[in-house]
Amino acid sequence: MSWKDLFRRNKTPQQQATAAEVQSPVKADPEQIRESRKPDNDERILAAKQWHREGKIAEAEAVYLDILKSDPEHAQARHMVGVVCLQRGQAPEAERHFRQAISLDDKQASFHSNLGNALSAQNRIEEAYSSFKMAIDLNPQNVAALSNAATALLSMRRASEAKSLCMQMLAIEPDNIDARRSLAAAHIEERDFHAAVAVLREGLEIQPHDFGLLIQLASALELVNQLDEASAIISQIESVQPGIARVSMLAGLIARRRGEFDVAEQRLKAALAQGLPEDENIEALNQLGLTLDAMGKAGEAFVAFEHSNRGLTRLVGEQKANGTAFLQEVTAIKRYFTQEKFAALAKTFATDDDFQPVFFVGFPRSGTTLMEQVLKAHPGLVTTEERSPLYAVIREINSSASQYPQGLEDLTEADLVRLRQYFREFSRANIGDLDGKQVVDKLPLNIVNLALAKLLFPQAKIIVALRDPRDVCLSCFMQKFDLNDAMANFLDLKTTGLAYEAVMDLWLHYRTILAGSWLEYRYESLVENFDDTVSQVLDFTGVGWHDDIRNYRQAAKQRAISTPSYRDVTAKIDNHAVERWRRYEQNLEPILPSLQPYVEAFAYE
Repeated sequence: MSWKDLFRRNKTPQQQATAAEVQSPVKADPEQIRESRKPDNDERILAAKQWHREGKIAEAEAVYLDILKSDPEHAQARHMVGVVCLQRGQAPEAERHFRQAISLDDKQASFHSNLGNALSAQNRIEEAYSSFKMAIDLNPQNVAALSNAATALLSMRRASEAKSLCMQMLAIEPDNIDARRSLAAAHIEERDFHAAVAVLREGLEIQPHDFGLLIQLASALELVNQLDEASAIISQIESVQPGIARVSMLAGLIARRRGEFDVAEQRLKAALAQGLPEDENIEALNQLGLTLDAMGKAGEAFVAFEHSNRGLTRLVGEQKANGTAFLQEVTAIKRYFTQEKFAALAKTFATDDDFQPVFFVGFPRSGTTLMEQVLKAHPGLVTTEERSPLYAVIREINSSASQYPQGLEDLTEADLVRLRQYFREFSRANIGDLDGKQVVDKLPLNIVNLALAKLLFPQAKIIVALRDPRDVCLSCFMQKFDLNDAMANFLDLKTTGLAYEAVMDLWLHYRTILAGSWLEYRYESLVENFDDTVSQVLDFTGVGWHDDIRNYRQAAKQRAISTPSYRDVTAKIDNHAVERWRRYEQNLEPILPSLQPYVEAFAYE
C-alpha cells in the first residue's frame, strides 16, 4: 500500500468541521424558545445548535434560515448554514455562506477554519491552508484548524511545517491522536519510517484498540520490512472486525512481497470488491497488476495497470502534473545545447575547480535505485538519494536569472563561483560529511541536465544506466509514481513512449558533445553478472571494489529509500524483469516502432 495513500487518511476537514461548531456552552430548551413569542436570535442559535448536535439537522437549519430572514446580517446564523451545507457535501454553497459570514465578522476563528474546510473539500488546498492559517492566527488554541492545516501542508509536501503544527497540537492536547497521525505522515513524507513507527506506537499506548492506528502501524512496519509484525497486526484486526477493505489491501501487498501470489491476488481482489476510496483503489489495482505479472498473467495484469493509471489520471489532472510541459522542456534543452553553444559556454564556465562529483542518471526504471544502494555500501562514496544538488542549482538559477537554460548566458563569474559552492553546501546539508568521499548525485532524469553538470564541473564523471527500451517503458507504465510533469507521461503508454524518445534522443545528442566523460552500463548486465558490472562502475568512479558491496541488501533494509523501488532493492536480484516486454508484446505494439531506433542505438536487437 502506498504510504502516502494510507498516512493521509486522517479525518477529512469536512468531518472535523461540525462537532465543535454545533456544541453550545448553554443548554437552551429548543421547545421553550420555539414557543416564545419574541425569542432572542442569539438564544435561538443556541437552541438550534443543540438540535444540530442531536442530529436534527433539518430542524436546526430551519431556525438558522428563519433568523436570516429577519436579520440577514446575523454572522453566526450565516456560518451555521454553511456548516449544514458542508455536512451535506455541498462545498461550493458552504464556501459562499462562510465568505458571507466572514464579511460580517472576520474575527471568528471558526469561520475561517470552516472556509478552509469547504475549500479543501474542493481540492483547493493552498487556499484552504491560508484560511486555516488565518484561523490559527486568531486562535492559536484551535486544534481543529491546526489539524486541518497540518493535513493541507502534507498534501502540499511541506512535511517540516506540518510537523511543527503537530507539535503545537500535542502541546495543547498531549493525547491527541490526530496529531500523531499527521506527525507520522510527516515523518513518512521525509522517509523517516522508523520515526513514524515510534509515533504510531505512542498513539496505540493511548488508544490500544484504535483500528486506524493499527492499520497505519502495519503499513509503516511493511515500509521498514518488518513483515511478520505487520501480518500479526492484520490478523489481530481481522479477528475482531473482518472485511475492512484497507486491511485486505495491505494483507495482499504483504503477501505479494512474500511471494504468496495466490493469496495476494485473492486479498487484493477482495479489497477492490469491498470498495475503497479512489486513491486506495488506484493503489490496489497497481498492486494487483504487479501480482498478476509475477504469476505470468500478463493480459490481466496489463488491464489492472490500465485501470490504475486511468484512475490516477482522473484523480490528479493536468493542474498538478502536465506531461506535455515536460516533453516541451526536454525538446527546448536539446535545441538550446547545440555543439557550438556548448563549446562557447564551456569557455565562459572554464574553471580550475577540481571538484569531481559523479552524476548518476538514466531513464526512470532503469535500475538506478538498485545500483545506488550498491554504490552507497562503498565507504568511499556518498549518494544523494534523489535529493539532487544539481537540481537545486537549477532552481537557484531560475530564481535569480531568466529561465534555464537561456539564463546560463546571463551568469557572471561570481555567479558561477556561488553556484558551485551552493552545490557543495546542498550536498553537505543533505548527505553529511563529504571529507575523503566522492559525491554521487543520483537523480535519473538529470540525464536531461548533463550539459549543465559538465559546465559547472568539467572534471565530473557521468554514469548512465541503460535498460532495454521496451522493458523500461513497460516498467514505467506499470509503476505508480509520485506524479510531477515528467512522471505524468507514464500514465499512458503512448506518452510513455514519447517521453522515452525525447529523453534518450537528448542523451544520444549529449554523447557527441560530452565525449570521454561518461560510462554506460546495462541493467541486464547487473542482473546477470553482478560483480563484473559493479567493478566496472566502481573503477570508472575511481574508488575500486570493496567487500562491503556484498552486504548492500542488509544495509538497504535499514535505510529510508526515497523512490518507488524501495521494496525491490531489498529483495534478491533475479531476471524476472529482463525481457518482460515479450510477454506484453501485443500490448506494446503501438509504441514498438518508435522505440526501434533506440533498441538499435543501444544494441538491444
